[in-house]
Amino acid sequence: MQIILKQDGQPVADFSVSGANVTVAGVAIDCAERQQDIAVTVEVRQNIGGPSEGGNGAYLAQIEIPARRYETVIVPAEGEGEDEQPTELREPLPLDPNAVVVTLWPTA
Repeated sequence: MQIILKQDGQPVADFSVSGANVTVAGVAIDCAERQQDIAVTVEVRQNIGGPSEGGNGAYLAQIEIPARRYETVIVPAEGEGEDEQPTELREPLPLDPNAVVVTLWPTA
């Protein structure tokens, strides 16, 4: 996982990383669960009711989850006839946690 500090030397919200899971100020994000066929950005903000995902409060973190990648798997034909062709399937690859980028914003 790549960690980027928006401003070096400034305090940031408490955070932890465990595999594909990121927790910022108590807000847990399962990046593997959130991964889609397009890149996804999750915002953790300091809102009136406390830290939460989304909202319009000050940024605590932005978590950038890359688009899902696939591999092609060839499935042999089941029949024995000459016209039988193998089938190509696209299987999703597991999320590479090293491709996730967490940007931490300074806290007051």
